[in-house]
Amino acid sequence: MKHNYFIPGEWNAICDSCGRKFKASQLQKRWDGFMVCSEDWEPRHIADFIKAPNPEKAIPWSRPESADREIVVPYVNDGTQDTTIPVVTPGNAGGL
Repeated sequence: MKHNYFIPGEWNAICDSCGRKFKASQLQKRWDGFMVCSEDWEPRHIADFIKAPNPEKAIPWSRPESADREIVVPYVNDGTQDTTIPVVTPGNAGGL
């Protein structure tokens, strides 16, 4: 069908999807902003409106982690054992 005929107040327009020529009144705006013919018009997909749940909120308060402490364990030495006790802290754990 030819669309080069005269209608007062009308103009020729191209469908943004298929590229065919129509009168401007035959095109309609699609959800993505394109002006399309009736064959290319489609509603927006319902999945576009699904919202993800809100993430968990942060805890209301907390305390910083306490500093590491060395623990000395006293024991009785009968003279047959080594009396040095290696103390493991996060700073020197790799040196053992």
